Amino acid sequence: MLDAAVPGLAGATMRAKLLCLHRYATEGTARRTRAVWSHLCLGCHYHQYEIGPAHDQVHVWRVEVGELVEELAS
Repeated sequence: MLDAAVPGLAGATMRAKLLCLHRYATEGTARRTRAVWSHLCLGCHYHQYEIGPAHDQVHVWRVEVGELVEELAS
């Protein structure tokens, strides 16, 4: 989406893309996107001795991602 709309962004890191997002979407959408990205990263990178994310948490994140994809596509 954003990669195709902005030349040169395809090679950028996700962190860089998230920092630029407020220029292409509302501040609220950019903030929600950064928050859910942070939650997903933490959920995917937990240690063996830590408790991973609960099924309900993952479901909420998935719903949030779906809403953000629809919002950013429009």
